[in-house]
Amino acid sequence: MKSSYSTARNVIAILAIPIVMLFLIVVTPFSLGIASPFDLCGMVDAGSRATSLSFICRGVLYEDAIPTGLWRSKLPLLGQVDGRSPYFNLEPQAMNYLIDDQPLASITLAYDYAPNTDERHMNQVLDKLLEQCGLTDEVGRTVDSDQKLKRTELRRIGKIRERGRAAYWQAWAIRDKSEFGHSTYTVTVFTKDGIKDNVDDFASSKLGIPKTTKSASPDEIL
Repeated sequence: MKSSYSTARNVIAILAIPIVMLFLIVVTPFSLGIASPFDLCGMVDAGSRATSLSFICRGVLYEDAIPTGLWRSKLPLLGQVDGRSPYFNLEPQAMNYLIDDQPLASITLAYDYAPNTDERHMNQVLDKLLEQCGLTDEVGRTVDSDQKLKRTELRRIGKIRERGRAAYWQAWAIRDKSEFGHSTYTVTVFTKDGIKDNVDDFASSKLGIPKTTKSASPDEIL
């Protein structure tokens, strides 16, 4: 017959496991310099390996996808927007993401929706995403609607001041009401290295930085 001391020790050991796991989930991302699950500026400063580890601690797991892999939330730790869970794209995406460490050119937070929404709601969703990411210094926005293609694109852009490697942010709300329509919302933070291929006429005029040869487009960002 086991002693009460042995039984108590086993109970303590069993209880310790979830406590340690919870501690790692909560503390590890902060120790990497990433203040929240939506701290995109902190992620680009931390690099690919630290960002990948912070994702795993928060229940955001890697999935193979074309043209590049993505990180999708599997647990309700990140919260939802209109019932949808977020996913992330890193650029570049290291294949051995817990071994290889490299500076990030950009990181994108994205949500997918059904298409039945209007322009007002699209801006409200972007407002919420930008607030979560701590990106408030907006310098311009534009909207483009194509009635023939049943497609509406909202674009907003802003500066990032005194946040390490982060240079500027760009947000898209894209509504497609065609037969297989959908809506996609993205917020991307570009680093000083990442802007070299992502400054078009609109970004250049609003941010006061030189235009690059390759224009930014929502399809390329996704």
